[in-house]
Amino acid sequence: MPIRQRAINKDTLTDILNQQDVLPQQKRLIAFVKSSIQQSEPAKLNDVQDTLSQYFDRFNFPEKNIFLLFAKSMAYNKLHNLKQAELAMTKAVQEAETKKQDYLMFQLLSHLGFIQTDEGDYIGAIYNYRLATIRVRKLRTTFKDNRREASLNINISDLYYKSGLYPESLNYLNKAWLLIQGDTLGRKMLSSVILYNISENYFRMNKLDSLKAYYKKLLAPENRNYKIFTYRKRVEYYVSLLQHRYDIAIKQIKDLKANKQYTNSDLEDQRLADAYYQAGQLDSSRTIVQRLLEANGENNHPEIKQHLYELLGQIAEKQEGASFASENFKKALAEAREYNTRLTQVGSISSQIKLDETESSYNQRAAIYERERLWLIFIVVVAALVIIAIALIYRTVKQKRHYEKLLFAAKKEELAFINSHEVRKHLTNILGIIDILKNSANKPEDYEQVEPYLQESAAKLDEAIKNISDKLND
Repeated sequence: MPIRQRAINKDTLTDILNQQDVLPQQKRLIAFVKSSIQQSEPAKLNDVQDTLSQYFDRFNFPEKNIFLLFAKSMAYNKLHNLKQAELAMTKAVQEAETKKQDYLMFQLLSHLGFIQTDEGDYIGAIYNYRLATIRVRKLRTTFKDNRREASLNINISDLYYKSGLYPESLNYLNKAWLLIQGDTLGRKMLSSVILYNISENYFRMNKLDSLKAYYKKLLAPENRNYKIFTYRKRVEYYVSLLQHRYDIAIKQIKDLKANKQYTNSDLEDQRLADAYYQAGQLDSSRTIVQRLLEANGENNHPEIKQHLYELLGQIAEKQEGASFASENFKKALAEAREYNTRLTQVGSISSQIKLDETESSYNQRAAIYERERLWLIFIVVVAALVIIAIALIYRTVKQKRHYEKLLFAAKKEELAFINSHEVRKHLTNILGIIDILKNSANKPEDYEQVEPYLQESAAKLDEAIKNISDKLND
């Protein structure tokens, strides 16, 4: 029964295009366009793109060209036309660059890296993952966690792993691990992938003790991932292979492939072919190798092809003699040359990335030093202003005290003058009148004569005293 074409959800698209917040809108639209393309039949891909274009026009969407190029790239990718997919995605990146859209640049560069990885262009993929990382760091304050940068480091590490640069691969995995520390959601989503990829590197490096240690970490219950069952079982038979227990490894691989929880991959067949060869089951090993070379000749990268041809050559040496073995060893040598070319290129870009990281680190530190210098200048200026303010306050207080002293001295002189000229004058008059009355022979008559003078002097004395009181209260 043919699969029914799922219609594009126009209500959801309308809701997204009506959204006002730019970043959430772009995040939703990237996921929507990608999902709509992936769920469409190949014959309907143009219809999906036409519908998107119509709605972008209807809503006068400013990033129309960017998202249409993204949709075109996803459509070409679905049709396995990777060259055209890369070209469309590159144009989308260029369009986003002109509009200074950092989030879209991060998304588009990441998808460009995915396409180039599928093409086998590891140099381009690593370069674009690195550019995407720079964009993510610009958006660090926008995001609540470091999961996006950690994921990019995982992608880069995978390319180094495929190139045989295991220390570099481990370096980026360790960077990813450090980025998700303290982030519960990030660890839940990425810890199992990081631990598994580290285990893969140690398997390829033939480090049994390290492999066992990370297998134990991978078994921890907090590790969650839809591939966690496959990860654990795969590392389990890796341990058996490094222990040279090939019969046990063969059973483990077969049991894994038969389990419903298993996530299908050619990796198990490659390892099974190795285990059969090491266990002496040459025909079984040859059958698997030939099937892999015929079915996935375009998808296997040079290192895998080299290994498979070498394995065929080794089987031929034991079964058919030097002639057939030589033919396969020549093919293995050709793949080895291509692999070494890639390895040299990846090594070169690795050196360039280290230089870029060193320059970036220097620039970051220079920026920190500049900020610290500006803060120091600010603090010195503030301190100088505080000192000046204190000096001005002190001077003001000192002047105020000086003026108060002068005022007090003036008031003192004024009070002394009032006391000597007013109070004592009237008091002397009163005392003089009292003395006259005291020595008078006819006091009643004399009192009547001096009474007005006595009252006048008393009233003036009272007025002088009030004057002094008012000045003391000023």
